[in-house]
Amino acid sequence: MWNIANTLTTCRLFLIPIFLVIFYMPDSWAFFVAAFIFWLASITDILDGYLARKLEQSTPVGAFLDPVGDN
Repeated sequence: MWNIANTLTTCRLFLIPIFLVIFYMPDSWAFFVAAFIFWLASITDILDGYLARKLEQSTPVGAFLDPVGDN
């Protein structure tokens, strides 16, 4: 079953390679953009956990993906 919490977790997974590419860019603005992406990923982590509990939408897919996205 797919829900908003799983969607947020999947978005966080897609942010990982984007973060890494921007973090290692030699431009002066890259650290600020990487920090923003990290902040955005952190917010999605908080929000997906809150929504999964609040809306009682815990799924086996979410139980697997959330720890993967946290690493």
